Amino acid sequence: MEAGRQWYEIWVPHNPEDWQKPKIVFPDIAELPRFFLDRTGAVVNGDCYWITLREGIEHDWLFMMLAVANSSFITKYYDVVFHNKLYAGRRRFMTQYVKEFPLPAIHSRVGREIVALGSKLVEGLGESGDEDSINSLVWEAFGLREEI
Repeated sequence: MEAGRQWYEIWVPHNPEDWQKPKIVFPDIAELPRFFLDRTGAVVNGDCYWITLREGIEHDWLFMMLAVANSSFITKYYDVVFHNKLYAGRRRFMTQYVKEFPLPAIHSRVGREIVALGSKLVEGLGESGDEDSINSLVWEAFGLREEI
């Protein structure tokens, strides 16, 4: 109370009005990226982080962010740029790292393909191989070939 925090800011600061917005939720500590879209208005617990879009930003950015954040590209990027592995090979997906994840141009040919496939998967309309296709497209969007 002396710090001037609200009851919901005990662990980390939150804005309860944003809980109702579509948001990307992800655990702080995980071996591999585990980013997902929540549209239920759920309250996110203290061992996870979440991202909402600013007013006026296209909803398609959620699909782009999910695709990049869950890709093998971002796992490699994380390991090269941040060098922060914990016990048993786990990574910290906290704000200071995730905010540095690069995002490709959303209106490029590859960007549109990533968003279209990502949207299909989130809506439950994906087909076998779509996740692998998105992964390859993310690498391509950055002008790279996926490592084998």
